[in-house]
Order: sequence, then structure tokens, then C-alpha cells
Amino acid sequence: MTKDMMNDDSYIGLLKLLAKYDLLLEQFQKSMADGFYNLGRANYHNKDSLRGRYGMDYWDRSYEGQLVADIDGRGDVNITKREIIDTENEEKSEASNSQIRRRNRGDNEEKKKKFKQTDPLSMFGGSLTAPMSLRQSQSNFKSGIPLMVELINCKNSIHQLVKTIGED
Repeated sequence: MTKDMMNDDSYIGLLKLLAKYDLLLEQFQKSMADGFYNLGRANYHNKDSLRGRYGMDYWDRSYEGQLVADIDGRGDVNITKREIIDTENEEKSEASNSQIRRRNRGDNEEKKKKFKQTDPLSMFGGSLTAPMSLRQSQSNFKSGIPLMVELINCKNSIHQLVKTIGED
């Protein structure tokens, strides 16, 4: 293959990545717009409530995030679920450890932070009282997370390809 053909393949690859990025951006914009639309509907249905609008002032701060973003060495982003600690097994191990005489006091200082999987809607007064539009808003925003990850990874690929084309 000649240098011109390799350069053409690079430009074709760049155009494909740009088309993919544009498509992902449209899908992400739609999921965010639908999420905010449904959040607005939930706020409208909740307008007579004493607590007011759904937002940061409404939270009871009991929720911890369930997803973690990991960035590898190449800059690619991966979303993983946070590890859930089984509290039942942990209580059994703590009971057995308390029966054993401790020789090393350093073990007592090492405590793991417990994480229980909860529904974020429980922050707003319980998951049974949350309106359907708030549930739809949650699902719209959740569907945007993988799109956001793909957008970031696609953008990184575009930057790498532009850098290699610029070096030629």
C-alpha cells in the first residue's frame, strides 16, 4: 500500500468516528432532554408538597453512588458497579473474629466501609411514594450513562487519530 492509500484509510476512519460521535451525541441529547422533561413533570406534580421541588434540597443524604468510573492507561473510560458487601457474611466473620483472642491490635483499626445497594428514589421519601415521571426521569438519565462513556471513548479515539494524521 502506498502512503496516500494509508492516509486515505486514516481519513475514512476519522469520518466514521465523527459519524459515530454525532450519532451518540444525538442519542445522549435525547436521553438527557427526556430526563429533564420527566423531572419537570415530577416537580409539577409535586408543587403542592411541603418540601417543594426534587433536587439537592430534597435529598436525605442516605444514598451513595452505585457506579464507579475507571480510566485505564490509554484513557478509555469504563463504568462499573460498586462492589456490594454482603452484610450477613460480614457479621458472621466479625462474630468469629470476636471469639478468637486478638494478638494484633492493628486488625481492629482496619474497618471496611459497608455499601448496601439502595434505590436512589428512596432519597425522596421512599420508592413507593415517588411519582412515575420521577421514575421515568431516573431511567432516562441512567440510559445516558453508557452513551456518555461511549462519547468520551470515541472523542479520545478521534483525538488520537487526528494526532497520528497530523504527524504524517
